[in-house]
Amino acid sequence: MRSYKIISIQAFLVCMLITFQTFGQDKEITTYELEEVTINFDTIPSDNYLLSVDDYMNQRNDLQVVKRGGFAFEPIIEGFTDGQIAVSIDGMRVFGACTDKMDPATSYLEPVNLKQLSVLKENESQMYGTALGGTLMAEMKYPDFKKPLEVGVQTAYSSNSNGFDGNVYVEKGITKKWAVRYSGAYRKHDSYTDGNNELVRYTQYEKMNHTFTSTYKISSDEKLTALLMYDHGKDIGYPALNMDVSSAKAVMGNVGYAKHYHEGFINHFEAKVYYNDITHVMDDTKRENVAMHMDMPGRSKTFGAWALVKKQMENHQLSLKGDFYSNHLFADMTMYSPTGGVNMYMLTWGDIQRNSFAFNLQDEWKLDPRLTLLTNARVEWSSTDLQNEMARKQFETLNHFIDGPRSDLSGSLSALFKYKLTSSIESKFGVSYTSRMPSASELYGFYLFNANDRFDYVGTPDLKNEKATSLDFSLRYHKESWQIGFRGKASFIDDYIVGIIDEDYDPMTIGALGVKRFQNVESATTSHLELFAGVSLSKQLDYNFNLVYENGYIDAIHSPMPYQRPLTLKNKLNYQFHKLTSSFYYEHSLGMQSPSEALGEQKTDPYHLINLDFSYPIELKNSHLFLELGVHNLLNSYYIDPFAWNGIPNSGRNIKTSIRFII
Repeated sequence: MRSYKIISIQAFLVCMLITFQTFGQDKEITTYELEEVTINFDTIPSDNYLLSVDDYMNQRNDLQVVKRGGFAFEPIIEGFTDGQIAVSIDGMRVFGACTDKMDPATSYLEPVNLKQLSVLKENESQMYGTALGGTLMAEMKYPDFKKPLEVGVQTAYSSNSNGFDGNVYVEKGITKKWAVRYSGAYRKHDSYTDGNNELVRYTQYEKMNHTFTSTYKISSDEKLTALLMYDHGKDIGYPALNMDVSSAKAVMGNVGYAKHYHEGFINHFEAKVYYNDITHVMDDTKRENVAMHMDMPGRSKTFGAWALVKKQMENHQLSLKGDFYSNHLFADMTMYSPTGGVNMYMLTWGDIQRNSFAFNLQDEWKLDPRLTLLTNARVEWSSTDLQNEMARKQFETLNHFIDGPRSDLSGSLSALFKYKLTSSIESKFGVSYTSRMPSASELYGFYLFNANDRFDYVGTPDLKNEKATSLDFSLRYHKESWQIGFRGKASFIDDYIVGIIDEDYDPMTIGALGVKRFQNVESATTSHLELFAGVSLSKQLDYNFNLVYENGYIDAIHSPMPYQRPLTLKNKLNYQFHKLTSSFYYEHSLGMQSPSEALGEQKTDPYHLINLDFSYPIELKNSHLFLELGVHNLLNSYYIDPFAWNGIPNSGRNIKTSIRFII
């Protein structure tokens, strides 16, 4: 019944919008022409927010994702994840509140409030955090003063999960100096079926998002900005885990200031103050045949600030940034006695407090018209403390005595050469060295169950920093209508942090195979190879191609590194026929043939995936109506993503219909 209701709502919306426009005031009808299709992997498709952030990340060439269900995919950058990469949301450092990584920071975002989502590699990412693999940077949308009023509404229905997606945004110029933007999104999906038409239980989810942004122009060169975002997910299933999520809430806010100087010592100054608060509640009350029910709530609170100055010299562009954040993590677990006896209680993150101060200096030096050198130097000092007395006593049972905060000095140094051999040939060569401090879980996590390898994990308070030296080379040949290129990268990691089985410890979780302690091992290596091409065959037709392969190995445990992408081919063909825009997407993966079995990965079969999308605009008075249709997994293929935990299959064929209206 629900599917008929959704379709009826969409039909009703079309009728109402057309009626509304018909009876509007007579004004000159403007002609709407579709522009030539271009692809920018960073920019969110303008005014089309049909995809979730998870779907958007999954389709990108420069990202992979860890899937534990149908929601909250964890991003991977060239084999690096979790504490090895940084995530910045509108200039804010954001840390998830789940000990099991069920709420990556990206899960609290919606495309309707995003301007772009950028993947910055090591040589270009140090401004936003100390990370071995790079930074995922999300920029939020702010009002741009171009229109006195702009309104967009979109609604969509997904056949496979009986799912509804809706979003709305409003941009309004209050005065010539002050403008505001509101965006809202709501999603509700049942569990999906796989390519064999079998129900994949516990893949349902529901969430809402409300975001307010504002810009106030003090002058043409000076402005104030503000953001407030609230995101709430509930009834989120995770079939790869033992528990689901009853509630995941995030509140984020910031105030920013920016000024451009035409004269003086500096050319640009920018600063921001921010705060975010995330509460995440895991439970297993909707699971069947549970031997012992558990509740596992967690909370993450982060306060931070940063300031950036830029100085333009004759051949140099200097940038100096200082940033600070304070993050507090708390999580506990209650195990309820099935016989009515005494319940068990444990702290998994026992009031972990981390304070971090960092400075970053960047210089873009134009050595000659064809050669540019980009250098970065970052130094970061942090203090991390396990503040809860009970949590300290828990570690004492493991012969770890914590009597105060530990201090870490980390940072990075990099150089990137950009050389134009000719007007059509560009090359880049970069080298970087990064030292990153251990994450909170790696230091002070206490019996964190990993459902992928079925081991309990325990932190080690005296871990050393993980260090990596990386070499990166790329070559690109381009003409007006086409390009082809190659990129290769190798990373050599010392003091690699990984879980090692400790026979002296007994597992806490029912069904766990044992206990692993986070430890430093001598070395690990990883490599990334990529071939890409794109061609604009005509004004109506363009094609993009990407081929990637990754490989890595951990010597100490004689195992491949986890999250190394098997040979994967992605193709996208865009075609425009009169007003109808269509796209054909084809993906082929050889599957995971060399999994890190020691860390829970499994072999997966090769697969072929085909998606079709269509969009047709209808011209109305002073507005535009779009009818959209998508058929994803056209062949109803049964396939398992290489990084899906516990072999959870992907969704089978899904037909998605959408209506989009823009004033």
